[in-house]
Amino acid sequence: MGNFIDTAADFEHRLGELSATLFRVESHVRRKEFRAATALLETMLDEFEQLSKDMELPLETVVVGAQLGFFSGGSLIRGRIPGALLGATAGWLYGQHMLQKHRLFLNELLSRVEEIHKELHPS
Repeated sequence: MGNFIDTAADFEHRLGELSATLFRVESHVRRKEFRAATALLETMLDEFEQLSKDMELPLETVVVGAQLGFFSGGSLIRGRIPGALLGATAGWLYGQHMLQKHRLFLNELLSRVEEIHKELHPS
């Protein structure tokens, strides 16, 4: 469970850093500092690519859900195994929900970066 919490916190931290970098890029554009804005945009694009590769299904949610379901059941056949299957499914759904939330925010940031890039390089 600790690994999942650390993974989710890491994604949120990295998305927060990207959001702060985007704010700095926008401030450079407002001050007509185009070289600085372009340099920050290039580093942001690299970070976007790395973060999108790292965003896979956190297997920890499935494992934790299965463990919770397994240990909540009574007998092996009638309680623990179905509980483990139901818990694993719930863990998978929760993991998908968290990743979808992060992906949506990442896509919003990426669309704004693309807009700024088009403003700086209108070709």
